[in-house]
Amino acid sequence: MDLQTFRQIVDGAAPGIAACEGDLQRLYDYVGLEHGTSYTRTAVSDALYAQMRDCFTSGHAAVWRACRSLRKDLIREHVLSSAPLDPYFEVLDHLQDAVRIAGDPRAPIEGNWGRAIRGTLDHVQIHSWGALNREKTYARDFMVAEAARALRGAGFAIRLEPGQLRLEEAAETAAIAAIEDLVATMGGVNVARRIFAAISPQYDTDQHRYHVVRHASPTGEGLPQMPWGYLIQLAAKHAQRRKPYSNTDAQWQRLCGLSQAFAAVIDVQPYSPTFYGGMDAHTIVPHLQEMAVYDTLFRIPQMRPKDVVKVARGIFDWLDTSALTTAGWSIDHVLEIIGYLLDPVRDVRGPIFVDEADIRRACPRIPRKTVTKILDEVLSHPPVGANRNFSRPTDAPIAENPDLKNAGHDFFLRPLLYQSGRRFCLLDRSVCAPACLEALLTPLRLELKGVDDKVGLAVERFLEAEFTSHGVRVSVGDYDAGGEHGQCDLVIEAPETVIFAEVKKKTLTRRAKAGSDAHLLLDFAGSLLAAQAQAGWHEVRLRRYNYLNLERAGITTRLELNARGVERVAVSLFDFGSFQDRILTKQFLEATMNASFTPVAASLNKKFKELNESLVAIREQVVALYPGQNEINQPFFNCWFLSVPQMLALLDGVTDGAGFRATLWSCRHIVTGSSDLYFDLSKMRRWKREVAAEAD
Repeated sequence: MDLQTFRQIVDGAAPGIAACEGDLQRLYDYVGLEHGTSYTRTAVSDALYAQMRDCFTSGHAAVWRACRSLRKDLIREHVLSSAPLDPYFEVLDHLQDAVRIAGDPRAPIEGNWGRAIRGTLDHVQIHSWGALNREKTYARDFMVAEAARALRGAGFAIRLEPGQLRLEEAAETAAIAAIEDLVATMGGVNVARRIFAAISPQYDTDQHRYHVVRHASPTGEGLPQMPWGYLIQLAAKHAQRRKPYSNTDAQWQRLCGLSQAFAAVIDVQPYSPTFYGGMDAHTIVPHLQEMAVYDTLFRIPQMRPKDVVKVARGIFDWLDTSALTTAGWSIDHVLEIIGYLLDPVRDVRGPIFVDEADIRRACPRIPRKTVTKILDEVLSHPPVGANRNFSRPTDAPIAENPDLKNAGHDFFLRPLLYQSGRRFCLLDRSVCAPACLEALLTPLRLELKGVDDKVGLAVERFLEAEFTSHGVRVSVGDYDAGGEHGQCDLVIEAPETVIFAEVKKKTLTRRAKAGSDAHLLLDFAGSLLAAQAQAGWHEVRLRRYNYLNLERAGITTRLELNARGVERVAVSLFDFGSFQDRILTKQFLEATMNASFTPVAASLNKKFKELNESLVAIREQVVALYPGQNEINQPFFNCWFLSVPQMLALLDGVTDGAGFRATLWSCRHIVTGSSDLYFDLSKMRRWKREVAAEAD
């Protein structure tokens, strides 16, 4: 069904139920209801709904989706071409509501659209809903269309087709060029200053991060977000370009307006809370793709600066950090400079400038030539700058394509941007902090074999030490139970709960961040699924035998269930952005539990085989945990996906296992719509302080 045909059916419909003139007896005859002692319009309405549903013998879910798509097209044509909304809008709403029933979500549509639409017109006649704040209820569709109209008004051609609204290819290129030209004209560093000034009110002085999160509204007040993440990448790209600069308020307003409209038309921003409830293995992958592009546009990857050196020393505990590499510097040298760059005395929002001479004075134990080498080869992007092959949010390196093997943003790989005269710019302490770790890992991977595997084991030791230092009881080790072997990375104990944490070194690659479905599944599954499958067996065996004997270095520690609950946590080294949303974790595991995936590229067969093996294991675990149950209510509600920096944030103020569980539980039963644990944790702690203050 297309919008034009739909309109024709509506426009050509006979008067239908209107001929009954509201007479209830005639209405009963019209819908085929038996007469009785009383008559109600509700009975007529229910009968019409049943008739509307019965017009389709199959594919009710597909009809529901078709109505949603037609309404979106209707809104777009209304905003862009002034096409009328009524009576078509309400007909779609009523029909969509009528077919909202259980059934096979993938079943094809079989039935009579024309009869269903005419029946829906009858229902509208006797039970009209009116406008019902359409702009709020369907904010996303209206806002995207408004953004497209704004871009078209600015001279960028828009393509509007059934089910599709986007910039023409040439217009998209021109819009990106216009955005980049504004950034270059203003100067990337100047743009960065304005960005961080704008988001500074959202800076959390405890977590040392900007809470730039989506604020989805259940009542429809959602507005297009500013693509701060995308603009920061472009600011980094043009941090050393075009002088003299022309940095005016008018240019800033134009940059904000143009980039906001550009990001809105890409249409990946949710305007209302997303609970993922109706997703299956087919629909969740496109949703993951949307989330990946959303993160590139709107999120700002960050890390608490004071954690960087601590984490680095933890993940490199297996190395002599004072030993010189073949390049002539040591890890200690690099960490000393990083410590200077991220020193809290420079706790300012936005760009910081440092001269090499300042670093030499602050780090007198490091030879002058070594400082120069570290700045040039480890911590700083080349003089040509960062992100040289990045313009579109979906740009990413494709190794098998010679023209694209260097595509995508690389700002996250090194913290410093070279300016001139041995001067360097740190665009922002919190934003550049993760790049300090990446900058160390990159050359060490080239110099030492098996770095990532050893780092993974070191992360386990680091977390064990961190939890122990906060008074939290932890256990680690191998076990054999019922003839089955397992190895626990980290068992965190609280009086009421046993928490199995499994560490996976897999990171989110640029291909995944750009929305590649195969790479998204592999990266997400390689970190989340593999860890959850491993932790799942621990839970099965602990519940089955009520204890596990964990052995490490000849010492055996008994882990007893003692009627406690069990939580399972997959732990990554770096943040995965929106993908570490707890509700998404639960839904992803539920949606994919009975699925298997096959890649298009044969080169990915081995990795997808491992992914499917994890899914099989999780399926078997659910059967073991819920024997004989066909309907299981939320089998993965006890599953988490967290990063090392998030774990450190959760440990703030914790002094024992009960305290850690209480902190974790503060984020366990709430859904703010932010998809950001840092924000949720900050909000819960603020509310707790406010309640305590009121009590005093």
